[in-house]
Amino acid sequence: LILSWGAELFEQGERVTKERKLTLCHCISARGNAEIANLMSSELGGRRCEIVSAPNNRDDLVGKTCVVEEYVKISDQYKVRMEFTNEELLLGVGNLKRRDRTPQDPGYYVECKNNRLIRRDFKSNEECQAFIASLGEGVGELSKVDPDAEAKAEQAAADLLAELGLEDMEGPSSKAPKKNDQPAASSKKKKGRGKKKGRR
Repeated sequence: LILSWGAELFEQGERVTKERKLTLCHCISARGNAEIANLMSSELGGRRCEIVSAPNNRDDLVGKTCVVEEYVKISDQYKVRMEFTNEELLLGVGNLKRRDRTPQDPGYYVECKNNRLIRRDFKSNEECQAFIASLGEGVGELSKVDPDAEAKAEQAAADLLAELGLEDMEGPSSKAPKKNDQPAASSKKKKGRGKKKGRR
């Protein structure tokens, strides 16, 4: 499954070479996993591929996708399973081109409903891609920001205040002392102090 999504083999942070890959496959096979080793040792094993040339006059297959299930060494061919029809075929390397699954071209769709994973299958890649595209149609519209939104909101608030006859009402920010008011406040304090001195 992960190979069809484009997974690669890495070792100590670096992609493994073909030689190292073969060594790893021999180790995997020695541990009793010959089928997996066979799949990994070939270039397209486990990969999702597109058929680029028609085998045996099957022009209807060109452009269709499949998943490589097995490499047949004797004939140097791949046993593939067609997507959407599950038809099994033997194809040569020249008939195939790697086409990894992507979020925009997955071939199927999995969603979670009532804590259960549900896989949605389609009749073709085009139908699947159209479905995926439809999921994002509303997202783009919601993400668009109106540059005049703030100005419009302020104007609407001003219109409402005017309608209520409160257009001269000061906002919360106007409650802060103004620069012009500071000298007056300080003079009041001085007068108060002067009166106290006079009483004594």
